[in-house]
Amino acid sequence: MSAPEPGWVTAGWAVAEEAAAEKVADSARSLITSLRRADAPAETLDRAAALVAEAAALLAEHRVDGMPMQGRIGPDGPSGTDHAKDPKRFFPFSPVVGPLNPIAPPVDFTFDGERMHATANLGAQYNGPPGMVHGGIIALVFDELLGATNVCHGLGGFTGTLSIRYERPTPIETDLVLEAWVDRTEGRKVFTVGTISFGGEVTARAEGIFIQTTNFRRQ
Repeated sequence: MSAPEPGWVTAGWAVAEEAAAEKVADSARSLITSLRRADAPAETLDRAAALVAEAAALLAEHRVDGMPMQGRIGPDGPSGTDHAKDPKRFFPFSPVVGPLNPIAPPVDFTFDGERMHATANLGAQYNGPPGMVHGGIIALVFDELLGATNVCHGLGGFTGTLSIRYERPTPIETDLVLEAWVDRTEGRKVFTVGTISFGGEVTARAEGIFIQTTNFRRQ
C-alpha cells in the first residue's frame, strides 16, 4: 500500500509494511481462534499471556493516532479506484473482510460484475446459540457484504436500514456461501439484498437501504 497522498484526511488507513502487517494479523487471528477453543493448564495460559503481552508492548510504541478507517477513503470520497472491485484491498481494515484486521473472520468476497459471491467459515469465537453463529455477527457480515456490493457497482453509501430474516440456524466452523446483489435504486437510495446459505439452503436473508452522499455517489 502506497503512502497517503497529500490532502488525505489523516493517517490511520495505511501501513508502510503491508505484507508484514498482514502476517501479524493472520497470527493474531489464529491466536484468537486457538484461545476460544483451548482448555489449557494454568502454566500454558500464563506463558501464552506473557507472549501476548510482549507482542502488544512491541506494537504499542508504533501506535498511529490518526483517524482510523476501514478503507481507502479521502476527503473527496472513495479513492484507490484500482482496488474498487476487490473488497479486501478497498477495505483492508474491515472487521469482516480486511486482511489487516485481526478480528476479521476468513471471509472471501468475489465480484462477478453483477453479484458479490463469498465464502465464509466462522469459528467458535463468533458463536451465539449452541453450535450457531451469533445473530449480531450475521448482521455485521451482511452489512459489509451488501455495502461492498454497492461499492463495486459505484453506488457506495452509508447504511440507512438493515433488515434480516433468520430462517434457520447458521452453523459455526462450517463453510458458508454468501451472495448479494443490487435490487434497485431510487434517487439517493440503494436497495441491496443478500443471502447466507449452508448445504444448499438459505439460513438468513437481508435487505439493506443505503444512502448515497455527495462524496460517494457515482458520477
